[in-house]
Amino acid sequence: MSILGHRATDINVSTADFCLILGYLCSPGRVGLIEAQIPEEKAFIFERDFPGEPYYPITQGETTGGNMMKQGCQLRIYFLNTRNCPLVLQPHLRTGVGKFTKRINRGLFIEKIVKHYGFSFGEHQNVTAIRNTVSRLHPANVIDFDRGYNL
Repeated sequence: MSILGHRATDINVSTADFCLILGYLCSPGRVGLIEAQIPEEKAFIFERDFPGEPYYPITQGETTGGNMMKQGCQLRIYFLNTRNCPLVLQPHLRTGVGKFTKRINRGLFIEKIVKHYGFSFGEHQNVTAIRNTVSRLHPANVIDFDRGYNL
Protein backbone atom coordinates (compact mmCIF):
# COMPACT_ATOMS: atom_id res chain seq x y z
CA MET A 1 0.00 0.00 0.00
CA SER A 2 1.31 3.43 -0.92
CA ILE A 3 1.35 6.50 1.30
CA LEU A 4 0.79 8.55 -1.86
CA GLY A 5 -2.45 9.60 -3.50
CA HIS A 6 -3.92 8.51 -6.82
CA ARG A 7 -2.11 11.27 -8.74
CA ALA A 8 1.37 10.05 -7.78
CA THR A 9 3.51 8.94 -10.73
CA ASP A 10 6.38 6.58 -11.44
CA ILE A 11 9.18 6.50 -13.98
CA ASN A 12 8.26 3.60 -16.25
CA VAL A 13 11.30 2.35 -18.15
CA SER A 14 12.96 -0.96 -18.99
CA THR A 15 14.87 -2.79 -16.24
CA ALA A 16 18.16 -1.85 -17.93
CA ASP A 17 17.22 1.85 -17.98
CA PHE A 18 15.91 1.67 -14.41
CA CYS A 19 19.24 0.26 -13.19
CA LEU A 20 21.11 2.90 -15.23
CA ILE A 21 19.05 5.61 -13.47
CA LEU A 22 19.76 4.08 -10.05
CA GLY A 23 23.48 4.11 -10.78
CA TYR A 24 23.28 7.69 -12.01
CA LEU A 25 21.51 8.74 -8.78
CA CYS A 26 24.33 7.14 -6.77
CA SER A 27 27.14 9.07 -8.49
CA PRO A 28 29.08 11.15 -5.94
CA GLY A 29 27.92 14.77 -5.82
CA ARG A 30 24.84 14.08 -7.95
CA VAL A 31 21.89 14.02 -5.51
CA GLY A 32 21.80 16.54 -2.68
CA LEU A 33 18.60 15.43 -0.94
CA ILE A 34 15.80 12.92 -1.11
CA GLU A 35 12.95 14.65 0.66
CA ALA A 36 9.60 13.64 2.15
CA GLN A 37 7.06 16.31 3.10
CA ILE A 38 4.27 14.67 5.06
CA PRO A 39 1.02 16.20 6.37
CA GLU A 40 0.84 15.86 10.16
CA GLU A 41 -2.23 13.63 10.01
CA LYS A 42 -0.36 11.12 7.80
CA ALA A 43 2.87 11.09 9.82
CA PHE A 44 1.95 7.83 11.56
CA ILE A 45 1.60 6.10 8.17
CA PHE A 46 4.97 7.44 7.00
CA GLU A 47 6.64 6.40 10.27
CA ARG A 48 5.12 2.92 9.96
CA ASP A 49 6.20 2.49 6.32
CA PHE A 50 9.61 4.19 6.67
CA PRO A 51 10.75 3.67 10.27
CA GLY A 52 13.52 6.02 11.33
CA GLU A 53 13.51 7.98 8.06
CA PRO A 54 13.55 11.78 8.29
CA TYR A 55 10.71 13.90 6.93
CA TYR A 56 9.36 17.43 7.04
CA PRO A 57 5.94 17.64 8.72
CA ILE A 58 3.36 19.83 7.01
CA THR A 59 1.17 21.65 9.52
CA GLN A 60 -2.36 22.17 8.30
CA GLY A 61 -3.68 25.68 7.97
CA GLU A 62 -3.25 28.49 5.48
CA THR A 63 -0.17 29.82 3.75
CA THR A 64 0.76 33.50 4.08
CA GLY A 65 -1.03 33.97 0.74
CA GLY A 66 -4.29 32.59 2.15
CA ASN A 67 -4.11 29.21 0.37
CA MET A 68 -4.53 25.81 2.00
CA MET A 69 -1.32 24.04 2.98
CA LYS A 70 -0.37 20.91 1.03
CA GLN A 71 -2.82 18.09 1.62
CA GLY A 72 -0.83 15.16 0.25
CA CYS A 73 2.55 13.58 0.80
CA GLN A 74 5.31 15.01 -1.38
CA LEU A 75 8.43 12.98 -2.24
CA ARG A 76 11.25 14.61 -4.22
CA ILE A 77 14.82 14.04 -5.32
CA TYR A 78 16.91 17.22 -5.48
CA PHE A 79 20.00 17.28 -7.70
CA LEU A 80 23.20 19.18 -7.08
CA ASN A 81 24.09 18.61 -10.74
CA THR A 82 22.69 16.77 -13.73
CA ARG A 83 25.78 16.58 -15.92
CA ASN A 84 25.70 13.67 -18.36
CA CYS A 85 22.07 12.94 -17.44
CA PRO A 86 20.79 9.87 -19.31
CA LEU A 87 18.25 10.73 -22.00
CA VAL A 88 15.73 8.36 -20.39
CA LEU A 89 15.74 10.45 -17.19
CA GLN A 90 15.68 13.94 -18.72
CA PRO A 91 11.87 14.13 -19.31
CA HIS A 92 11.33 13.58 -15.56
CA LEU A 93 13.51 16.47 -14.38
CA ARG A 94 11.87 19.67 -13.17
CA THR A 95 13.26 23.04 -12.13
CA GLY A 96 15.24 22.96 -8.91
CA VAL A 97 15.15 25.37 -5.99
CA GLY A 98 17.96 27.15 -4.16
CA LYS A 99 21.25 25.30 -4.52
CA PHE A 100 19.55 22.41 -6.32
CA THR A 101 19.73 22.54 -10.12
CA LYS A 102 16.89 20.09 -10.84
CA ARG A 103 14.44 17.83 -9.07
CA ILE A 104 12.27 14.77 -9.65
CA ASN A 105 8.69 14.84 -8.36
CA ARG A 106 7.74 11.24 -9.29
CA GLY A 107 6.48 10.06 -5.90
CA LEU A 108 5.88 6.40 -6.78
CA PHE A 109 9.39 6.15 -8.21
CA ILE A 110 10.91 7.65 -5.06
CA GLU A 111 8.79 5.49 -2.79
CA LYS A 112 9.90 2.39 -4.75
CA ILE A 113 13.63 3.13 -4.59
CA VAL A 114 13.48 3.88 -0.85
CA LYS A 115 11.32 0.86 0.02
CA HIS A 116 12.96 -1.70 -2.24
CA TYR A 117 16.40 -0.54 -3.42
CA GLY A 118 18.17 0.78 -0.32
CA PHE A 119 17.86 4.53 -0.91
CA SER A 120 17.14 6.74 2.10
CA PHE A 121 15.41 10.01 2.71
CA GLY A 122 17.92 12.69 3.58
CA GLU A 123 21.31 13.71 2.23
CA HIS A 124 23.31 10.48 2.38
CA GLN A 125 23.00 7.23 0.45
CA ASN A 126 24.70 3.89 1.05
CA VAL A 127 25.92 3.19 -2.48
CA THR A 128 27.27 -0.25 -1.59
CA ALA A 129 23.90 -1.36 -0.18
CA ILE A 130 22.06 0.03 -3.22
CA ARG A 131 24.41 -1.69 -5.67
CA ASN A 132 24.12 -4.96 -3.71
CA THR A 133 20.31 -4.72 -3.93
CA VAL A 134 20.48 -4.15 -7.69
CA SER A 135 22.86 -7.11 -7.95
CA ARG A 136 20.43 -9.32 -6.01
CA LEU A 137 17.22 -8.18 -7.76
CA HIS A 138 18.59 -7.61 -11.27
CA PRO A 139 21.91 -9.49 -11.59
CA ALA A 140 21.99 -9.11 -15.38
CA ASN A 141 21.71 -5.32 -15.01
CA VAL A 142 24.55 -4.51 -12.61
CA ILE A 143 26.49 -3.45 -15.70
CA ASP A 144 23.75 -0.86 -16.38
CA PHE A 145 23.97 0.39 -12.79
CA ASP A 146 27.74 0.74 -13.13
CA ARG A 147 27.38 2.54 -16.45
CA GLY A 148 24.96 5.04 -14.86
CA TYR A 149 27.24 5.49 -11.86
CA ASN A 150 30.17 6.34 -14.13
CA LEU A 151 28.34 8.91 -16.29
